[in-house]
Amino acid sequence: MNILFIHGSPRGRFSVTLQTCLYLEKRFPGQSFRSLNAGAGLDGFERDMAPAAEALGWAELVIFAYPVYSFLVPSQLHRFVELLKESGINLRGKYATQLSTSKHFFDVTAHRFLEENFHDLGMRVIHGLSADMEDLLEERGRREAEQFLEYALFCAENGVYEKAPAARASLWKPYVSTLEGCKKEDGFDVVIVSDLREGDEGLRALIKDFGAAFPYRTRFVNLRDFPFRGGCLGCLSCATGGKCVYRDGFDAFLRENIQSADAIVYAFTLRDHSMGSRFKMYDDRQFCNGHRTVAEGKPFAYLVNGDLSGEDNLKTVLEARASVGHSYLAGFASDADSLRALSLRLAWALEHGYTPPRSFWGVGGMKIFRDLVWLMRGMMREDHLYYRAHGLYDFPQRRFVRMLGMSLLGALLRSRRLRRVIGGRMNEGMLAPYKKVLDKA
Repeated sequence: MNILFIHGSPRGRFSVTLQTCLYLEKRFPGQSFRSLNAGAGLDGFERDMAPAAEALGWAELVIFAYPVYSFLVPSQLHRFVELLKESGINLRGKYATQLSTSKHFFDVTAHRFLEENFHDLGMRVIHGLSADMEDLLEERGRREAEQFLEYALFCAENGVYEKAPAARASLWKPYVSTLEGCKKEDGFDVVIVSDLREGDEGLRALIKDFGAAFPYRTRFVNLRDFPFRGGCLGCLSCATGGKCVYRDGFDAFLRENIQSADAIVYAFTLRDHSMGSRFKMYDDRQFCNGHRTVAEGKPFAYLVNGDLSGEDNLKTVLEARASVGHSYLAGFASDADSLRALSLRLAWALEHGYTPPRSFWGVGGMKIFRDLVWLMRGMMREDHLYYRAHGLYDFPQRRFVRMLGMSLLGALLRSRRLRRVIGGRMNEGMLAPYKKVLDKA
């Protein structure tokens, strides 16, 4: 079978993900392999998609290989997908799958993002492999990689693939401005961050009307105007000193113009099941902050020019980002009613300092980061100092008193006689600390 690897890592030949692809090529000599370097070679595809068209025309099975960056694929691969869809290259009927490497931090949303775009292109989707960054170094990981390709080949040879979801009717209509501005109060710094393009009038109207509905002054930052030198390179140069290897001033721009605000409102036009590749570049470049939740406690909100109701994966990404960062998500607005409700919620959260506890997404995500930073603290020094200062090394195995108490309780409960004696007192004992709280209330 003709198998095309599309490499999405900006690290090129130094990519960890690439090594798994090279391994599979060696282990499957009976197949024909070719590669496209969509990550490190993006500039070439910006100028000319003809090499991609030729390689994709040859391929029977296309495998997108990439590291997971900030909940999704790297911005370079995101942009390549945009170029692919804009080019009009016919991929209908071709089999598509993916191979990612990460620490399993929201790898599922990255995979779903690509699958949604595969379906848009009419491709036949095969569920991919989500590997740990170090899996190839272990026998189990190598076996899983081989089984993945065997499975993908089986599916392609036997016409087995995931059907595209049924098309759904959308009630969404382009937004038209309906609100007039009024006198605004001072007291909070609220920034609206957007990728506002020429002719994007629906998004422009949403931004205008949010400013009219919101009771406090706002300021506007357009990412379209920032001179990005490129997307995150995954070089980890920022891990030790917090400075990006690019010299375009993004780290200072981010901290002084956006993260300094009391609340952040993101305004975007829905494109390709995402906020667009420029917003993805912005998200990836925030790795200059490492794994530090520097915007903790700041409320967030989203103005969406498009029908978000059918984009469950994107909503998961946006909601999970707020939970991991321990911030209040005031919601999403795409029409006049939701715009008013969002404005009220965001103002109330600012006035009352409202920050709800983390959900499963936030708790689970922070545990992955905690373990990763602890293991790599020698290199990720800035992250390590932050985690130590903020008490984020909350390893449960260090709670020795609690562990001893649970061991003693377990020993007691293993005795049938004692269980009969204790009886219903067990429930009373469990609730005793809570009763003290209620009595004091």
